[in-house]
Amino acid sequence: MTRTRLGAHRALRALGTLLGTAVLALALLLPAWLPPARAEDAARTGLAEPRDPAARARERQALIDFYDAMGGPDWIQRDFWRSDRPVGEWHGVYTDADGFVVTLTIYDNNVTGRLSAAVCRLARLQTLHLSFDNIFGELPDGLGACRALKNLWLKGNKITGRLPDAVALLPELDYLDVHANAMSGPLPAKWDTPKLTQFWGSDNRISGPLPAALLRQPRLEKLVLHNNRLSGPIPSPLSPSLNLLLLTNNALTGAIPDAFAPLKKLTDLRLNRNQLSGPIPPSLAAAPALQVLRLDHNQLEGTVPQGLADRLMVFDAADNPKLEDRPH
Repeated sequence: MTRTRLGAHRALRALGTLLGTAVLALALLLPAWLPPARAEDAARTGLAEPRDPAARARERQALIDFYDAMGGPDWIQRDFWRSDRPVGEWHGVYTDADGFVVTLTIYDNNVTGRLSAAVCRLARLQTLHLSFDNIFGELPDGLGACRALKNLWLKGNKITGRLPDAVALLPELDYLDVHANAMSGPLPAKWDTPKLTQFWGSDNRISGPLPAALLRQPRLEKLVLHNNRLSGPIPSPLSPSLNLLLLTNNALTGAIPDAFAPLKKLTDLRLNRNQLSGPIPPSLAAAPALQVLRLDHNQLEGTVPQGLADRLMVFDAADNPKLEDRPH
């Protein structure tokens, strides 16, 4: 590579790094602001409570127990909680056409304490949105009883400890967001969440290996686990639905697998700031949808595969001391 081409390549790489940072910032902001409004608006059209007295009593008592356990009197908004008004009128409570609670959305509301599993006595609960509150301590194993749960949003709290194994077995789980907490320990080894599309777990202290079963979940589209303490190799095979994989700033080791090349939907792959070694797989140049590839700050060696950098919107392989800055 001539000096002129090398300089241009480095300038483009620097620009790519800046663009990649901007894309990452935007990607991380989006899930924090995804509102449950569409589901909530639909739920508001239903009954305020079930017609059956026994079911009505069970739903009401589960909500009261949750309120009492989570510092309800100190919530910022608590309209009608613990009142005789129908539960569908209580702040953050949304019911379906039969009057059963399907959504609790009480985020940024000073909900305080260890998460109470009383919510799982709400038989049809689909969305639990308690982000940006004051939840601390470990998540209860009792979350496994929330069999209808589709969306679990707990970002921006003070949760510690492991993600319970039971959460990784919820049959309806679609969207799991626990990022920006203080969680630690390994992720569950066994995953049976056939409807899971997104898992956001960045900015914690999660350690141990990447579970192979998690990466194989058939509908998994987005897996975001940057800024943790994950170690060991990147397992394969990978979900064919994967389009975003962010594993930046962990302690992953071993080679980059060839499993990324066949993924037709993968657009954004960030493995930078780990301890990965070996060559950059030439097969990555064939990944049809790939636009962003961050491999900087690893221990990669060899050369950049022919054509890889030229076809990507963002490519960064800087700070790999043994990697030659030219394609072979």
